[in-house]
Amino acid sequence: MQFKQNTIQILDARGEIIGTMKLPANIKLNDLAPLKMLGAIRVKVLPCATPFCGISTGGAQ
Repeated sequence: MQFKQNTIQILDARGEIIGTMKLPANIKLNDLAPLKMLGAIRVKVLPCATPFCGISTGGAQ
């Protein structure tokens, strides 16, 4: 069984991606508050249908 997931992009003050995570679609934005320790200013949610694959970091695209 596959769960619905979203890709979350973590953005810094300049709008650059500092990390990307694939999380369950039912996660609450309040649960992402600890990401501010990484320097996150904004979180962008992108729909995703792939199986959970953890966390990746870096801004290179």
